[in-house]
Amino acid sequence: MLSRSDFDSACQALACKLEDWEWEDKYPYGYLTRCKNYRRNSASIAEGPELGEEAELEEDEATAHATSPGSGDVISQQYVVYSPGFQVPAFYFTVHNTNGTPLTLDELMDTTLFKFEVPAGSSANGYALSLPDAPFPLLSQGDHPTLGTPCWYLHPCETKNAVDELCREVEESDRTTVRWIELWMMTVGSVVDL
Repeated sequence: MLSRSDFDSACQALACKLEDWEWEDKYPYGYLTRCKNYRRNSASIAEGPELGEEAELEEDEATAHATSPGSGDVISQQYVVYSPGFQVPAFYFTVHNTNGTPLTLDELMDTTLFKFEVPAGSSANGYALSLPDAPFPLLSQGDHPTLGTPCWYLHPCETKNAVDELCREVEESDRTTVRWIELWMMTVGSVVDL
């Protein structure tokens, strides 16, 4: 498990090492942040409205094309924050269309952000996605711990076990807090496109 000060120092070191992540030293707690573009999966762009939904007509065709929910690009603001309850990093993020409209869970899962298809037997509502037989949702909504803004986040409950398993494969000389967080990013990267 990590202390907040270990997390802060390791993330600050990583921010110097990684091109696209920045350390934000905000009150009361700092975090890593970046903005990244993703695409909707091509099938969802071609499909248009969900089955049973009618397409809404826009008065201005140019505006309708620019802000269409089926447009290809989406923008994700991403954060690596400290989870005091689990004493590990947690991945928080927002995803929205280029016009600023946040994506629904179904739309979110149909982007290139995620590296997997939702398994059969999973349960989802507008605020969470739970995998079959999982005690906690894999993906939930909650407020960013520092900014207080609504975000999606990957539940950190199994983080320590997953990263510790990878750590056992790493040479003893590489076991630093920075290396632990790099392995955490690799673990999260197996679920989302970091």
